[in-house]
Amino acid sequence: MPDIVDLPHDLFLLVISYLSPRTCVLSRSVSRRWKEAFTDEYNSYQLMRWNFPRCREMRLASAANLLPEASPSDIANNNLAVEISCTSRDLPPWSETFALVARRYHHLRRGSARVVEKLQMARPSRDNEPSPFSFKGVATWNRFLRLEEKTAEFHYPDPAWWYSQEDGVLVYPAKVHDRPNTPPSSDPAHGYVYHIFDPATGTQIPVPFDVRRKHIRRVRLAQGVLIFEWAEEHPYHQLNDREVVHRHFVTAFDVIRTPTSSAWTWTIQFRSEWKLHFLGLPMNRSDRFFSAHTATHYAVYFWQPNRSLYQDDPIEQLAVWDIASPSPYRPSEDPTGHNRPPMASRTISMPAGLWNGGGSRSTTTTATARASPEPEPVHTPTGPQVIRRMAWRELDFYGLRQRANPQLRNLSLDDRNLYFIEEEHRWAEGQHSSLSPPRVHHVKCTGIPIVPCEAVPIPLVTEKIAEPSMPSHAHYYQAIFTSTINDPVYGPVWVDQCGADGDVNMSFCSRGHSSLTSASPDSLPSRRPSSSSSASSSLSPTTFPNQTQTLPPSPPLSPSSALSIPSTPKALINHLLTRPPSPSSQSSFLSPQPSPTFSSTTRRRTQSQTLHDLLSQYQQPRFPGLAPCWRHEDFPYLTVAEMVDFAAGVRITARHCFMLETVSVCVRNARVCVKPAPRRPVVSGEVGHHSRVPNEGGSEKKGKKGKRENGEKGGEGEEVQFPDNMWSQLVGRRGYLAGDERWVLGEDEEGRVTVVRF
Repeated sequence: MPDIVDLPHDLFLLVISYLSPRTCVLSRSVSRRWKEAFTDEYNSYQLMRWNFPRCREMRLASAANLLPEASPSDIANNNLAVEISCTSRDLPPWSETFALVARRYHHLRRGSARVVEKLQMARPSRDNEPSPFSFKGVATWNRFLRLEEKTAEFHYPDPAWWYSQEDGVLVYPAKVHDRPNTPPSSDPAHGYVYHIFDPATGTQIPVPFDVRRKHIRRVRLAQGVLIFEWAEEHPYHQLNDREVVHRHFVTAFDVIRTPTSSAWTWTIQFRSEWKLHFLGLPMNRSDRFFSAHTATHYAVYFWQPNRSLYQDDPIEQLAVWDIASPSPYRPSEDPTGHNRPPMASRTISMPAGLWNGGGSRSTTTTATARASPEPEPVHTPTGPQVIRRMAWRELDFYGLRQRANPQLRNLSLDDRNLYFIEEEHRWAEGQHSSLSPPRVHHVKCTGIPIVPCEAVPIPLVTEKIAEPSMPSHAHYYQAIFTSTINDPVYGPVWVDQCGADGDVNMSFCSRGHSSLTSASPDSLPSRRPSSSSSASSSLSPTTFPNQTQTLPPSPPLSPSSALSIPSTPKALINHLLTRPPSPSSQSSFLSPQPSPTFSSTTRRRTQSQTLHDLLSQYQQPRFPGLAPCWRHEDFPYLTVAEMVDFAAGVRITARHCFMLETVSVCVRNARVCVKPAPRRPVVSGEVGHHSRVPNEGGSEKKGKKGKRENGEKGGEGEEVQFPDNMWSQLVGRRGYLAGDERWVLGEDEEGRVTVVRF
């Protein structure tokens, strides 16, 4: 009787395309011939393409093929590019990679953990347990959910740790071990409590930040920049008879991935430090501040109760720093300010008038006086510089003033705009609850332009293309961008909101159900801020109708086709619709582009842009201007936290409805997408990431349409719940989830960081 491995190769591929990844891995143990067939490099690569086209390994291999043609500037100062470069040196066989990825997605679809690790965190100082570490987080709003006699949390405190999905590392306060032979006062490293932990390699690097005699208020890691917001141990001055003020500072470090002979390591370098508030803040449960940062900017919003006798509205103000320039100066070590470096000669982009509390008359006069065709000189700043301040008058102008019933949830920042995320709930009660609650659950995002536009270099086109297809206005537009460096920031106010007003089928928010990896044009807001075109890196297409392009050849078994640039307008539109919502992803395709002539210089630029697109897809977050509809997507359940790996299509959510608590996972686009043998591509069914799909009759059924094999739990686009004890392991204390497709991190009820590996 002939065996399956005796079939012609194309028929053999057709047969195994109908098998699940688990079956393909188990088939290796049938016989030697089966093992040879199912571990073949070409067959394993095809199985990877069909089953896991968006997994991390496929994207790493795709980008690794473009690194030899990329310039060193594209790789330097980019943690992800360094990881790709290190991975490309020693790519494992596709047979091993397929088994590893199949095991990972097997646990993801089943909602089970392969390995659970616990990281002990440092305990704050107590009477009987002295410790150099002290964490006093910023207080949350006094709001909670109440329905009849049941109550639930609406706000969770900030964690003492943070995970950056862009960098793939965790920063946390490691447990302080006893050092009997070294007095704490003589060892400067005794205060280096915070460590950088890389789950991929298992290495831990101490952060050179001494936590002794400090109260840590918040820690955050994003885009390779580590931020510590902290206060001095002893108060600076007396505010009134009952309150004292502590000076607050912000310390920034650069977290850099450094390649080594084996894999990579991490280098932590001090960038700068600045004073958070010029007068200081009391460390109580009344004064609050919210912050966000990128690699170049830092924004903070202050909300302080008015301590006057007339019961006035709270004091509110906003400040934005430019932190791109490093500086060795530490204001915390210079209380008098005598050693402060001279302020750089720089015009802050905040003219008189409405921006600093003046009237409209002064605004008009100033704008007329500042009008000049010549750009003003800008000197390079040294250290952090304040580029924007807004008091209650400006916040009220933008509709962002919170007053006595605040709705602010958090801040979000991109390259040009600052976003205020607000929410209200019908069942919210407490001191800061709304006097007019919404019908169900209302979320809102308001974006304002806060960062001036920089000079944008416009590429010069060749003479063959410039005359017939494009007007020669390049220098004119360049002059416009250059002259607006020191001008005020212009742009519309971005507002996106959702009230979760459901219908008779209890579908409260349809947009929340499709927010994992795709968004239809109808579900997105109709306006986007013109100044936020660089909010997130977009895919710049290089192929247009009636044009052809020859991309650089890829080596054998290269998975670059999984993430290549679309070659047709239809494929490009489909690619843009399957990407996370981005304010510039649509404009880049609709904007006119010159027809390229593919010389050697143009081809190098195209290859560099392709690498940039792949790196952008890796680090593509949800567009911060969208209202967080994921909070009420399964009302009356409240989504407390979520971990979304957009590039891989993996989402883990934690929801509660008073006493009901659940943690679930959803995997999309991890099945066979296109089979090799049939001429007509067979697409596996995608029914959205929600587990309930209404059919034509109005009832609900499981979305298992298009499945080839029903041997695994959790089909395409279905939500699968973790065991009940996973809530206490991940969400118990802080209500915060982080990670990617390889693992998810949380904090358990005992104050330990839990790493769940798949």
